Amino acid sequence: EDFQLCLGFKGPEAGGKDLKGKIERFKEMITQVVKKYPKAQFRFVDASIGGTASNLAIFRLDRDVLAKDPDLVFLEFICNDGGENRDLLNTCCYESLLRRMIGAGIPVQQMFFTFKWWVQNGAPYEKTHQRIVDYRKLAEVYQTAVGDIYQDTKLTAEPAGKIWPIDGGHPGDYGYTFFAQAGIVGYERAVAAKTACVVPEQPVFGTVENLQRLDAEKLSLPKGWSRKLTFRNAGWFDGMAARRMGDVAVSSGKDAEPLKVSATANLIGIFGEGDDRGLKCEVWNNGAKWTTFDLSPHVGAPLFVWRFQTLKDWAKGVTGEHQLEFRPVPPADEKTQGEVRIGAICTATLKPATAGVASDGKAAAAALEKIDHARGK
Repeated sequence: EDFQLCLGFKGPEAGGKDLKGKIERFKEMITQVVKKYPKAQFRFVDASIGGTASNLAIFRLDRDVLAKDPDLVFLEFICNDGGENRDLLNTCCYESLLRRMIGAGIPVQQMFFTFKWWVQNGAPYEKTHQRIVDYRKLAEVYQTAVGDIYQDTKLTAEPAGKIWPIDGGHPGDYGYTFFAQAGIVGYERAVAAKTACVVPEQPVFGTVENLQRLDAEKLSLPKGWSRKLTFRNAGWFDGMAARRMGDVAVSSGKDAEPLKVSATANLIGIFGEGDDRGLKCEVWNNGAKWTTFDLSPHVGAPLFVWRFQTLKDWAKGVTGEHQLEFRPVPPADEKTQGEVRIGAICTATLKPATAGVASDGKAAAAALEKIDHARGK
């Protein structure tokens, strides 16, 4: 029968020779699968964006995964969700991905990858890579398949420098064989066990409600705004905004009226793109200035940008009705040309089910973005 495989995991990537090696390893993995199921017709979908976490994935799931009608999804955010911590924000978002996909009848295989610094200091990885404790609990409750790089490969027997020759986050050609092997072992184990995913009545850690992604095409643009195509180049391949959004709402900030949106939410974000001329954008909430997003990626090349913030007391489930205004900040120097480029305004209500470790997730997101963006320079 026809079989569609949606690659929903974001395995660390790199360019140049390493990218060539990744492709070769992937071809080997596909060859094994095709030989095992010779009558099947396969379609593979890459739904990944490097350097991003579950808090953006919740707004991409419909467009980039569910719309492809996949028969199987490989899901990996255990690194970029902040593996060294158990921050509740990303855990709620991650669990909501499981609930929505499995609830739609899509089998999910969770992928547990790692970074170099979590395996080289001799400490038990459950302590250096704490998030795996919670995500393994989700695998148990939701009965998902699991491809675990710690348990399904001989990773720790290999020199870390051989697996990660470029930096601590992105494996080289040799290292990708371990990532692929974990996926293969976990998949075959699940098939043999006739694994069937389930959705528990109540979430374990939390979930997300009131999801709203207002793409530029849906926004009513006021004076000083226009609709334009996304950039057609980027710092790296999966960072190209054109792959993950349609047109963008653009403003130079000069004589621009606020872009207004209504939402029930405790998380508000902008998913867009920028270059080194990207401007800042003030966000006003119910008539008062709330925060300012810097929409430049600061990498010397066009790239997607994802900026978000939570409202106070979100971890207690506090939410509300908000009248939001997005106001571009013109450059101080009138001769400087810059733009705010918004692909989508995203809002949601995070609903924790447990009193876990909670923050706004921004510190972890900024650190991981810096790691991933470094490879684009």
